[in-house]
Amino acid sequence: MSRETIFYGAVAIFLINNTLINTVAKLFTRIPVSQIPIPNQPFWADHRAELNEIITNWFYAIMAAINTILGLALFVLSLLNRSDLTATPINYAWLLPLSTLILAAVLIALPVRLLIKPVAHDER
Repeated sequence: MSRETIFYGAVAIFLINNTLINTVAKLFTRIPVSQIPIPNQPFWADHRAELNEIITNWFYAIMAAINTILGLALFVLSLLNRSDLTATPINYAWLLPLSTLILAAVLIALPVRLLIKPVAHDER
């Protein structure tokens, strides 16, 4: 593949990722709480604004995680294609575990956060 193809493909992935996730994050606020499978559903129904903020921020975290992983992959690809370095692909074996860790952290963060009940405004 040529460098231009990889570059424009990466830009397309960035744009599609950001557009789709941003759209889903904005549309989430229109879903009734009763249709969202979350723990403590009746309690979160009384705190819809905070729930919207938590879920929207989580979608942004997914977007950032995907962008970070794609950026790291492009960085590794550029290092592998340099002629002045004698690196082998095994030198960059850290990319897959790191990517998995980033995605797992983001995916686990939402259920953990939703298990924590919001604090009432008068208790703060």
